[in-house]
Amino acid sequence: MAAGQIDVPAESPYTGQPVGATRARTRTGASIVAVVRGEDVIASPVPTEVIRSGDVLVVIGTHEGIDGVRRIIAG
Repeated sequence: MAAGQIDVPAESPYTGQPVGATRARTRTGASIVAVVRGEDVIASPVPTEVIRSGDVLVVIGTHEGIDGVRRIIAG
């Protein structure tokens, strides 16, 4: 298992969408375990938590899974 951080760019198709819309775990096996938003950390975000431009997603999984989530967020 590994951990990674993924920056959410403004042009991400998931900006303004809920975390659950990424289907990250189903598609990659990796889990989004936190959202860092400025000084705030949203641990264990619920599927309805909306992803914002500038958020940093903390992801746990295999290196391949984390890279998969990175590709999903990048669009």
